[in-house]
Order: sequence, then structure tokens, then C-alpha cells
Amino acid sequence: MTSIDGDQPPQEAANAARKSNDAFLWGYPLFALCCEIILTTLTYLERAGGGSLILAFFLFIPIALVMIVVALVGVFSLVRGRFKRAAALLLAPFILFSPFIFPIGPLEYVTLDLVRFYLSRGKYAEVVDKLPPTERASKVVFFYWGVTGFLSATKDYWLVYDESGEIALPDEERSQAWKNRVYPEHHFLIDDHCVTSAYRLSGHYYSMKMGCSY
Repeated sequence: MTSIDGDQPPQEAANAARKSNDAFLWGYPLFALCCEIILTTLTYLERAGGGSLILAFFLFIPIALVMIVVALVGVFSLVRGRFKRAAALLLAPFILFSPFIFPIGPLEYVTLDLVRFYLSRGKYAEVVDKLPPTERASKVVFFYWGVTGFLSATKDYWLVYDESGEIALPDEERSQAWKNRVYPEHHFLIDDHCVTSAYRLSGHYYSMKMGCSY
């Protein structure tokens, strides 16, 4: 007896269901990517002093457990030869744990620095634009961007406006004129217990980090 027109043979129906299920599994990597973005953002927001690092930690634990289970199912699928399914499942925990495997954390924070800067660029430009052109060219303006760390080990952050760009140079490469203008007012730049680093965000604006250990 032939099947009724429009009905799928059992094998074709099974294959279609399997393809649909495998397509659904690709939602796991997307979920992991969203979790990674959220956790990184919460860690970054700790600079504002909102206690978001603790929230990130407690969110990470259940997410990590779920990803471990997903990884085990992915290994089982790989052993059974279901390679597409295994790839989707194993990619999810790889995305979540990638900052612990590769040094991509700094790149994520650079991206968040840029987002933060462009979202509030107007208020910084308003302060800088009030300076006379001659003073603006020589003055280095610091905007405090928060702190992270605990007890004696902390990191402070600034957004810095510096038309000379010397804020991003090592101390030995900065001109004496720049040092004479900046160091008396911002003496933490020459603290023996602190190390500073800076990179350009846009135009004459720089993101600076200072790590201290007392």
C-alpha cells in the first residue's frame, strides 16, 4: 500500500526532526556568548563600586555547571559520531571558558571602555571645551573612572585628555616639561608602589590604569 500524498516516509520524518533538533542545539553557543558578555560587563561595572563582581561570581557558578553538563553531552555525541551535534555542544563551554584559556580579557575591557567613552563623551568634551585653546593644548585632564581590587591590592582607572599623548608613554620617554606640568598635581604617577599604563581610545582621550600594591 502506498502512502497518502503529503505524508513523509518515517525515515524522512526522523531526519527532519534530527535536523531541527541539531539546529536548536546551536542556541547553546549563542546562550554561552550572551552569558560571557553579561559576566564580563558585570565585572567591568565593578569599577563603579556597585558590587557587581559578587553578582557576576554567583551567576557564573550555575552557568558554569550547565556548560560542564553540555560539554559532557557533547563528548558523548562526538563518540557516537554525531559531529555536528558535538560541535554545537562543545562550542558553548569553549566560548564561556575562553577568557581562562586565551588572554582575551583585556580586549573585552577595551571594547567596554570604548562603549563607556562614547556613551558619555559629551560630558567630558564639555569640560575640555571650556578650557582656553592654549591651556587645552598643554593641560592634562583626568576623569576618575573607578577602582577595583581588595585591601592592599587595587587598580584605579581614569579617562585622560592629553593632546601631547605623553600619558601613554613610559616615564623615561616623557618630556621634562610634561612632567613639570602633571606630576605636582598628580603625584600618584610617580608612586614607587604603583604601575600605570594607558592607551588611546579616540582623538586625545586615553584610558589609564594604575595598579598599586602596598
